[in-house]
Amino acid sequence: MAKIDRIVNVAISLNTTAIKEQNFSDILILGAHALAVNRILAVTEPGELLDMGIAQTDPLYVAVRDAFKQIPTVSRVFVGRRHVDVSQFTVTRAAATDYTVTLSWRDGAGQVQKAEAKATGVAESTPQTIATALVAAITATSAPVTAAAVGADVSVTAEQTGNAVAIAIKGNLQLSAPVSTETPSAALNACLRENGDWYGVALASRVEADVLDAAEWVESNERLFGVSSDQAGIIDAAVSTDIASKCQQKQYFRTHVWYHGEARTEALEAAVSANRFTFYPGGETWANTRLSGVTYDSLSEGQALAAHAKNANTFEQMRNFAVTQNGKVAAGEWIDVIRGRDWLSEQVKINVASQLINANGKVPYTDVGIQILVNGIRQALLLGQSRGLIAPDEIDDAGRTIPGFVITVPRAAGISTNDKANRILRDLKFSARLAGAIHVAEIKGNLTYQQL
Repeated sequence: MAKIDRIVNVAISLNTTAIKEQNFSDILILGAHALAVNRILAVTEPGELLDMGIAQTDPLYVAVRDAFKQIPTVSRVFVGRRHVDVSQFTVTRAAATDYTVTLSWRDGAGQVQKAEAKATGVAESTPQTIATALVAAITATSAPVTAAAVGADVSVTAEQTGNAVAIAIKGNLQLSAPVSTETPSAALNACLRENGDWYGVALASRVEADVLDAAEWVESNERLFGVSSDQAGIIDAAVSTDIASKCQQKQYFRTHVWYHGEARTEALEAAVSANRFTFYPGGETWANTRLSGVTYDSLSEGQALAAHAKNANTFEQMRNFAVTQNGKVAAGEWIDVIRGRDWLSEQVKINVASQLINANGKVPYTDVGIQILVNGIRQALLLGQSRGLIAPDEIDDAGRTIPGFVITVPRAAGISTNDKANRILRDLKFSARLAGAIHVAEIKGNLTYQQL
């Protein structure tokens, strides 16, 4: 049979390449744990951590719990792992049942290996005898660890420092909150290499050195870091050595500090981040926000002003409700502006790159070709307007139109031959007006007997 191609020959190109977009609505909570050998776990409810054996008092669980308490809140939370070499669990109760410990690790080829250790309680068992039996069972496995028991507590130490060994428990067992010597910056780097689909960062640790280390890392890695602290110096105008003052002095644009009197048992920063991340970048403000399940602070006006002067944020009672106040990063910019700027930058990159990659053959170095890239920028700016980041076109008192954004475009004829030879387009610029947000309203009125 003759082919119809003799009459009509059709060739269809696929100009449909999709570019992966950075996520600006997920939060990573970093803490020391041995729940997995991977650096990142994704959980959709805090109970998943309890099922893994983590204690309700563990700071990592507290942060995840407070994130999911919010209305609205994010659909998932990433749990980042700070490495631990020694893990510990406790036999909480003796019973005639099975006690199981599953150990996971990676072999020399990078494959995950597992070993199970089991002890069975009997009528005369005690927590101490069960702990001793579990140590013997762990020692009998091929897991690269050393186990020891002290009373009802069992410690498991990796034979080689730096090798991750995960522990899963079943029965009347409880994992203890471990201690990590790994810096947050090293852990965050490892998390980023494994999975970078997160934007917000919070720490389970309240140690000042950990906070400052994470803040330094976030500043150069285009993330947004939140921390809450109960340091009394934050709300004392005479003190300049507190964590808020130190972050302000370093002019961190990606760290937001919150004074919170219950910071040791609550995670205000995780709560407010989870709440605000439910809005598109540019469509939210971090002030005047209500939080669920977080204790407000009763501050005097002077204490609140002292914190705000250091660009710290607060959660305070206003009559019969409580809301966040200030909403700034340590350098003094609004938190929502930083997030919105990062999002807009990503949108412009993606739109312009898509035009270059999915062009029909090429984007010519002509006025028409330049307009193709301009269209990508305009699309991002228009989306920014619809999301509330960029102000719409407005009319002033004189009836003149004030544009929300202006794009400056070079003419192809005016571009240097060297740039054309190198196929680089420069001097493509835009200016946009931020829509901003109203945090405070000042209203003046007048009462009179006269007709108005």
